[in-house]
Amino acid sequence: MSCHSFADDRNGDFLSLQSRIKEINESSSSSVVRVKATREETKDGKVRRLLKMGSGFFVSKDGHVLTTGLLEDADRIWIEHDQSFYLAEKIGRDPLCNISLLKIIELPPEFTFVSLSDSPAEIETGSFLIGLTCALEFNVGPTIGLLQSEEFAFGKRLFPTKMFRTSLALGPGEVGAPVFDLQGKFIGIAHAALPDLKSSFLLPASACSRIREDLMFSGQVEYGWFGITTTRKLNSTSGFDIVIQSLINGSPASNSKLVPGDVIKKIGKRVVTEQGDLAFAAFFSRPGTYAEFQVIRSSKELKIPVKVAARPLSLENDSKEIAEADGSMLEDFNNSRPKIGKRTDSNKSQRF
Repeated sequence: MSCHSFADDRNGDFLSLQSRIKEINESSSSSVVRVKATREETKDGKVRRLLKMGSGFFVSKDGHVLTTGLLEDADRIWIEHDQSFYLAEKIGRDPLCNISLLKIIELPPEFTFVSLSDSPAEIETGSFLIGLTCALEFNVGPTIGLLQSEEFAFGKRLFPTKMFRTSLALGPGEVGAPVFDLQGKFIGIAHAALPDLKSSFLLPASACSRIREDLMFSGQVEYGWFGITTTRKLNSTSGFDIVIQSLINGSPASNSKLVPGDVIKKIGKRVVTEQGDLAFAAFFSRPGTYAEFQVIRSSKELKIPVKVAARPLSLENDSKEIAEADGSMLEDFNNSRPKIGKRTDSNKSQRF
């Protein structure tokens, strides 16, 4: 007769978790690369060469690599994979989310790639997450954390879409790595490190897929724009409504039947309860298509179609940096000291 205890269950759960981490590392680590980029610049009459490095991962069998925080205007880009070096070219960059798509010129003999579409429809707070990262000059290795929350803003800066806040404590070189759930499904790209909180932000898989599709097709991403400014107003249930404050002249909204004072309840299938829901809806709206606004006006529910336009370049320049503390490593070859950026907040009003 055997004796079964709670400790046995706990040890079994631990070994099961450990086994899953090993399996994910073994099956997906060959998709992860270290991305390096250099640029020569002259300052005060002195020539210096900058190196920036981070993580990235293959997203196609043709050698396309997704990464974030790539050095702008790089003279040379390459990746390191399985102790070998491969030159890469930049296919395109999305400045709004700071995501770049690369393609290596010569394929490695063996590698795997991450399927961006193979991701769960929903993931719950408290779920375990496994990141596969290239920290500094170390080999690819796993790191574990939890999904802590879904966020639409950091400080006063509104994100262009929903972000996952996690307890993955990322250091230099680890941002840009793929993150998986315990089923081995892709959850998102490690997007920004929050070292003071031992935390980080992930750009979700759905956003990564949307960006990759546009970069593969044209080398740039076109986001939707409605042309409204909104405000929050306290309602009768002590909650907040999202109310249209104004319509921007010449915008899609100004050419629709929307009017200032309309309370936005839904855009398409997206329920609107906060400003971030508007950003989310605009992020996934394609220019040239129609978005259906469900609004309340004078106690009546109305459905109003709005033809989506491309987001103006001026708005992209206003909000292109989600967080400067991206956790990649920037090194001056003449100085050799790594410099990690710091977060800044923006006080500019948001428009959608």
